[in-house]
Order: sequence, then C-alpha cells, then structure tokens
Amino acid sequence: MTNIGNEFGQVLNSVLTTGEGAGLEELCQGIVTRYKNVGKDEPEVIYVDRDCCSQSGVSSVTKLFHPWRSAVRLDSFHFMRRFNCGLTTEHHPLYGTFCAKLSSCIFEWDQEDVQGLKEAKRGEWKSSHSGHEPTEEQLLATITSGEQRRHCRRRSRGVEDIRRMISGLLESVWELTDTTGLRLVNHDTMHHVWEVQQKHLECLQDPPGLKLYTKVV
Repeated sequence: MTNIGNEFGQVLNSVLTTGEGAGLEELCQGIVTRYKNVGKDEPEVIYVDRDCCSQSGVSSVTKLFHPWRSAVRLDSFHFMRRFNCGLTTEHHPLYGTFCAKLSSCIFEWDQEDVQGLKEAKRGEWKSSHSGHEPTEEQLLATITSGEQRRHCRRRSRGVEDIRRMISGLLESVWELTDTTGLRLVNHDTMHHVWEVQQKHLECLQDPPGLKLYTKVV
C-alpha cells in the first residue's frame, strides 16, 4: 500500500499492489495532473519514507513526480524507525526513552516560541502568587509537554549537530540492560545501521524559509 497525503493530513490517493513499487508512476503522475487541472502550485517539498536521495544525485521520487521540481526530504519518523533494527526488541523497558532521546537529537525547539511560552506562564504564576516572581526551576515546572508541543515550533538541527548528538546517544546506551540483563542495543547491528543512516542526515534538513506549521486558534 502506498499513500500520498497533503499538508492537511488528507489522503489524496493510494494504490494497493501485489509487488513493491508497482503502479507508482501512474499514482504520482495522477497527482501531478490533478494539481495542474485545478491550478494549484506544485508542493515545495515532498516527504518520503524511502528513496529520498540517490548516488546519481537525482532521487527516484523526483522522477516519479516529473516535471515538478519539489525538494525531497526523508520523513523523520521513518528515519528513527530504522534504528529499531539495531535494538534487541521494541518491548525493552528502555525503548521509549531511547526513541524520545533520538527525537531530541534530530529536533530543537524554537527558542523565541519557548521564551514567549515562559513569559505567559510567568504571568500566570505571578497572578496566582501575589505578584511573586518564580524561579527558573519553578517556571519550567509549570510548563507541560503538551503545552510546549502546542505553542512551540520545532525545527531540524544542522547535519553535524545531529551526527554529534546521535553518536553521543549511542555511546551512552551501548551497555544498558534491563533487570534481566537483556541489552537494549545489538552492538554489531547498530554500528551498521548508524554507518548507513549518516548519509541521510542531509535529507532530514528543513528546506530554508518553508513554513511547516499551520497557525490555529
């Protein structure tokens, strides 16, 4: 099953085939034709789960959507899922923690948004504490993860920052085990996964100037 969706989460088309890759050209060209017929501009970027880049320099996705000149990027969720191959099991007690830290290696919070949220929470604190100023620790404790996701944007870190942080994360988890002694990471497999995936760090970069968030009330 291959699906194509838009920025609003709507599925524009899908194809179910008996073999991987079959029918994709007709699927993609159908979308190109529909955009052209209604006078809609081609998308600035296409996010994919594979084939984001090529040794020849031209992604197969670019060829499928010809003549569009949209940038092609690798979806971060699918990038992170590739690291599961280097773990002993997804049922390991430390699996969730590893995934959360891996996400933090890829994304950073917009500091202007974070500062705006902190100022709003500071005002709430002072209103409910007779005007007293909260400490930084108290202020941060009032911000829930849900509030931060709702009010603050994230963006991808630079290639070298991602490389450095993921390398540091892997170094920190090599020897971690659960209470039975089961390791979180399979050393040999994870070494190979990381070696291969480093070439895709450029594919995770947000296109310059592209607005990836929709403002809601």
